[in-house]
Amino acid sequence: MVTDPFHIASLGIPLLATIYMHRLAESRRQLAELVCEREVHQHRLMQDAFFDALTGLPNRRRLEVDLHDLAVRNEAGVMLAIDIDKFKFVNDTMGHDAGDAMLQVVANRVRMAVAQAGRLYRLGGDEFVVLATGTRDEASIIDICRSIEISVGEPLNLPQGRVVAGVSIGVTFIAASEYDFATIFKRADLALYRAKEISGPSHAFFDPALAAEALDRIAIERDLLRGLADQEFFIEYQPILDIHSHRVMSLEALLRWNHPVRGMMAPDAFIPLAERTGLILPIGRWVLREACRAAASWPGEAGVAVNVSGDQFKDSGFVPFVRDVLAEAGLEARRLTIEVTESVFTVDVSVIQKSLSDLRAIGVKIALDDFGTGFSSINNLKRFPLDHLKIDKCFTDAMLKGGSDGELVSLMSRLGDAFQLSTTIEGIETHMQLEFARLMGIQNVQGFLISRPIPADQVAELLTNGFEVSPVAMSA
Repeated sequence: MVTDPFHIASLGIPLLATIYMHRLAESRRQLAELVCEREVHQHRLMQDAFFDALTGLPNRRRLEVDLHDLAVRNEAGVMLAIDIDKFKFVNDTMGHDAGDAMLQVVANRVRMAVAQAGRLYRLGGDEFVVLATGTRDEASIIDICRSIEISVGEPLNLPQGRVVAGVSIGVTFIAASEYDFATIFKRADLALYRAKEISGPSHAFFDPALAAEALDRIAIERDLLRGLADQEFFIEYQPILDIHSHRVMSLEALLRWNHPVRGMMAPDAFIPLAERTGLILPIGRWVLREACRAAASWPGEAGVAVNVSGDQFKDSGFVPFVRDVLAEAGLEARRLTIEVTESVFTVDVSVIQKSLSDLRAIGVKIALDDFGTGFSSINNLKRFPLDHLKIDKCFTDAMLKGGSDGELVSLMSRLGDAFQLSTTIEGIETHMQLEFARLMGIQNVQGFLISRPIPADQVAELLTNGFEVSPVAMSA
């Protein structure tokens, strides 16, 4: 009989064994929990290291590992570099939450579109990559690209609103045993650059010539700053004519570059590069100052129109700079027109609205250039302070061929009237186009029929003596 239930000696060996087994079980349980926590922690580290937090997709580091594994297996493959069109526009105008939602929706759609062909990765921002393994021909890759384009092209229903987007895709083939990520991605990125030059959703394959073009772009970028310092840039002016009074209302300032090696370069060859490098800011300031100085010396009341990019509007000192330039030149603000394209509206909307309002407050006129070719929206005509609407040359080329283009010109003219904006149509080459523009109610015309762009030293004579409107061949 046990007289002391808490006296170990009286309990004997069985109780000691029970206590030992209990402690052993508890130790095993604690060890299992520790192992489980360690595994969870390791899994979390693996997720953080190899997967994107926003989309759940594998990231750049995982892609590099998979490329290495592909090479070890001596397998060929294909890389598709994907960029989302309008992502920046959504991010800037609808907010970062909308941008994140857009990335998640697009990621899910592309992942499903390529599920049978390869693996989707997110590198950052709106940069995605598909790695497709195995030997594939160009036709099968085109099918994959089109599948991606179709899936992303369907309207995106975001919490913040409905968005229509698209993608640009650059493609490069990967040889067996090739695993250097930087080299492979550079080829895909060069092809992507080419694809983005094509309007709308598009894809392009890497070609060795693209590498030479990239080196050429780098050389032009390097020469831009030197060209500005060495006064290689100059401005020509193209008249904008009132279709009824035949009076020159203003002249558009058109930048030219007389490169010492390449010769005369068209703006399309260097303006996008200037915007990409940020050199558009000093070049744009030079153009504005030079154009205002020239216009102040012209006889009569003709104004000058200067194109301004979105990057210039993002500069907080832009409006004060315009004010200072007008004062320095002695040019009345009402004689300066700032021309913007609809791509400017992809910049922060509040910034653009304030800048345009501040410019109009000092008397500067605002023209919406290339209307109908960009992010066209009647809402833009309502919410941004504008004075002029410029209809793009592409409608001029087609408006006499039948179809909808002539009706579109008429509609844009009526839109101008509805919003109390004067309308100008660009690219007038023939008397038939001039007469059609008149019948459509257009107020102003610009193009070779009126006058080619002329050197600065000929503007005063043109404004004093006038000119006869005569046909000019497009190829002349």
